Amino acid sequence: MNVFGQIVDYKSSFTRSHSFSVAEKVTKMARFYGYDESTVERMYIAGVLHDIGKMAVSNDILEKPAKLSETEFAYMQTHAWYTYVILSQINGFEDITEWASLHHEKLNGSGYPFGKTGKDMSEKDRLVACVDIYQALSEDRPYKKGMDHAKCMSIMRDMASRGLIDARITEDIDKKLSGEKRSENRHK
Repeated sequence: MNVFGQIVDYKSSFTRSHSFSVAEKVTKMARFYGYDESTVERMYIAGVLHDIGKMAVSNDILEKPAKLSETEFAYMQTHAWYTYVILSQINGFEDITEWASLHHEKLNGSGYPFGKTGKDMSEKDRLVACVDIYQALSEDRPYKKGMDHAKCMSIMRDMASRGLIDARITEDIDKKLSGEKRSENRHK
C-alpha cells in the first residue's frame, strides 16, 4: 500500500507527504479511540490511499498556484469519486474504500462525491475527513502557507459549529495532535 501512497504523493510536489501524514495522524487518533490493531492498520491503509483518485487529476490543477475556477474545482472534486472507483475493485477493502472515499463529505450533506450526511457517516468516516482537513490546513500548498495548530483548530471549530464536521473529533484532534506541528517545524 505504501507504494501507491508514494505514487500519489509524488504526482504533485506540493502534496509530497500528504497521504502519509494523513495515515500517521489517522493511526494516532484510531489508537486514541481504542480501536483494535486490525482496524488501526486498515485505517492507516485508508489514509495512505485516500487521495489515490488524484491520479486522474491533471498536475496543472493539482499544482495551480492560485484559486481554482469553478470548473477546475469541480474537476478536482472528482478525485474522491475516483478513489471510490479504484478501491471498490479490491475484494476485502469495503471499509477502507468507504473511509478513504468519503474524506470530503460533510455532515450537512454539502460534501462530495456522494452528498452523504452525518447519519450516513460512521465515526471512522468522520475521523478520516477531519484528519484530512487538519493536514491540508497545516501543510504548505502552492496557493497558501501551512497554518499553525491554533489556526487549524480555529478553522475546524468554525466548521464544526456550522455542522460540517464532527465537533467531538475536532476537539480530540486538538488534544492529541496539539504538539505535532511545533515539533514538525523544529525538524525542518
